[in-house]
Amino acid sequence: MSLEFKYIIDKIQDAEFFETPFKHIYIENLLSDTHLDILKNSDQIKLPPQSTTEELITLLQAKGYKQQSFSGCTDSIKSYLEWYNNQSTDNLFSYHNSNDSVEGFGMAWRLQTIQSPEIISLIRFLNSNVFHLVLKEKFELHEPTNVTTAIHKYLTGYEISPHPDIRSKALTYLININTEEETEGMDIHTHLLRFKSEHSSVYEFWQKNTNVERCWVPWDWCNTEKTISKNNSLIMFSPGNDTLHGVKLNYNHLLLQRTQFYGNVWFTGKTKRRVRFPVK
Repeated sequence: MSLEFKYIIDKIQDAEFFETPFKHIYIENLLSDTHLDILKNSDQIKLPPQSTTEELITLLQAKGYKQQSFSGCTDSIKSYLEWYNNQSTDNLFSYHNSNDSVEGFGMAWRLQTIQSPEIISLIRFLNSNVFHLVLKEKFELHEPTNVTTAIHKYLTGYEISPHPDIRSKALTYLININTEEETEGMDIHTHLLRFKSEHSSVYEFWQKNTNVERCWVPWDWCNTEKTISKNNSLIMFSPGNDTLHGVKLNYNHLLLQRTQFYGNVWFTGKTKRRVRFPVK
């Protein structure tokens, strides 16, 4: 392992677990000033303001990003621009293959072609066996797994309603790498939530019915207990029946974009359940 990134491992190994609203680790100032400055000043991450979303999408493509088939999103540029330019929710749900817990419609863009050698090294580390094994040890994961990490940007309208994550995920983690300080005060961040008392029986339902996939639920079923708004902060947890989290973006993505390292550890021997919990 390169000693260049040992400090990240040390911070994760030393991190204490928070128990509210569910078990997780949260680390501020995860990346060194040097590594954070490289990310924030990269011309693939810090994009100049654009006049239209069409121009922004053209720039994203030119900088090496590709639209993702991703929860809470469309991968159709045409559909997204139709929704964005019309600013209408009349036909919103025709774009979603989901349920009425969804209120937004966005796009996720993954950086596929990285130009900076320093950022390439960081991504390789976050996808390495060394990093993977540290995460498994921290969360006491013993089943076969693999790790995937990438840089994502999210356009306005992106939403993942409160959900605990599917059962085939062993770990979820996010690292905020936004380029402007003002983003900390914007409503573009991940919410950690708990069910309101009148809906808390869903926890027990998911616990007892392991053949049923855990799913998205309406925002008004939950209360936000924590928001991960600090830049250069990491949130990491092992999905369970209580790990409700969500995000909903409504902001001007022409000036800046919500940017993260998005990472998961996946169980390699588990498949997605097909049965869905009925949301009403």
